[in-house]
Amino acid sequence: MGMRRVVVCALLTLSSVASGAVVSFDLSTEFSGATPPVGASPWLNATFDDEGSSGSVILTLTTTNLTDTEFVSEWMFNLDPGLDPADLDFSSPTTTGGFDDPGIGKVADAFKADGAGYFDIKMNFATGGGLDARFGVGDAVEYTITGIDSLTAGSFDFLCTPAGHGPFPTAAHVQGIGGDEDSGWTTAPEPASAVLLLSGGVLAIFRRRRRS
Repeated sequence: MGMRRVVVCALLTLSSVASGAVVSFDLSTEFSGATPPVGASPWLNATFDDEGSSGSVILTLTTTNLTDTEFVSEWMFNLDPGLDPADLDFSSPTTTGGFDDPGIGKVADAFKADGAGYFDIKMNFATGGGLDARFGVGDAVEYTITGIDSLTAGSFDFLCTPAGHGPFPTAAHVQGIGGDEDSGWTTAPEPASAVLLLSGGVLAIFRRRRRS
């Protein structure tokens, strides 16, 4: 059987506090009708943290609840359309686990999650080389992103350009579900919600990327 793949979407939480801003994506929905990862959701998490200043953002990716042979092959994000993703610099990764470092693509609207829209940033993780090379159970990776003076965690609080489905703030392929080798592509159902946490209260907002 080919390898089964799923794409999962995220609920976005944007926290704005005195110490800085944190944008956290919990990938908790399998949105195409394919088989979801076996473990409890959320299966993955991506967190952007600017530590209270602009120009530098820490990105942490974790395989929160993947199980057995499940692993991530691709993970996509968006950037403020007023900024050029080609200007982003990613530091050498700090890793938990022995997986191969991913390749990183940075081109506006260049990366398509099948049926889910076009994204600006794409991380390609290993699909071969066995479980030790793959970004799977118990793994994590952290980058410091620089290159744009105005960059903050909120710069990644944007939705992809829709193409059939979406738009969505992030998408990831999960493969090897339940040890299965089937190959299928899934997509996201609808835009994720965004929650803004302020010192004076909680305001629910829904952000949608606008394109000319």
